[in-house]
Amino acid sequence: MIRAFALRPAALAGALAAAALLAACSGEQAAAVSDFKPAPVSPVIGDVPLGSPDAPVTLVEYAALTCHVCRDFAKQVLPRIKREYIDTGKVRYIYRDYPLESGPDGKAIDGFGVVLSSVARCKGADKFHELVDAMFAAQADMLDAARDGKAAGVLTSFATQHGMTEAEMYTCIDHQPELKASIKRSRDEGSEKGVRGTPGIFLNDEMLVDTIPNWENVSAAIEAKLAGQPLPKPGAPADASAISTPAAPATPVATPPAQ
Repeated sequence: MIRAFALRPAALAGALAAAALLAACSGEQAAAVSDFKPAPVSPVIGDVPLGSPDAPVTLVEYAALTCHVCRDFAKQVLPRIKREYIDTGKVRYIYRDYPLESGPDGKAIDGFGVVLSSVARCKGADKFHELVDAMFAAQADMLDAARDGKAAGVLTSFATQHGMTEAEMYTCIDHQPELKASIKRSRDEGSEKGVRGTPGIFLNDEMLVDTIPNWENVSAAIEAKLAGQPLPKPGAPADASAISTPAAPATPVATPPAQ
């Protein structure tokens, strides 16, 4: 059995419901004003690897920007992995989007997770990992704002703080169909590989299952791969309250009226 480590359903469902309400209001405004002009953008599509392409171990993480366990992994575990394995040429790291929202068929749908991933990818490959890291740092504020119907304002503030105009942000959210499709495709590909929640971690294409994604467990798995050995057997099971399935669908944020 694969254990999924993701944001608690009740918390995420509340945030996404608020985001859906915000989207509905924005959609009404957008319908009334049709002169929004998309800004020139060059979002990054696909992988942005960190580390040597010749590293003996490739670690792929499927993550959701709305997932609190992914946030903890990004803030508490990944910096040490970077210092001890990526920067030393032992591990190549790849982050892939796995937004939690899905339809009845399990396929990815538009939702707040796709919106956040679109913003993180909006400034291209050079800024991608910086924006992902900043998005995780701002995650609590993002979700709180979504619950209060203020996600647009917080997202706009986040974008401007990181060198993005409001027009660029909304262009990436609503006027880059290839970008949106790639984010949803990333989730669907992860699901086909066995990911059922986030973070979903693979080492040389072997999924780390039934294991809490903390430093001890992940570093032990990396060391096993470096030694050419099988992945270690799972340790103690995770807290059941941290195991979740994708939350209910949400409507994407629509383009605001032009200023």
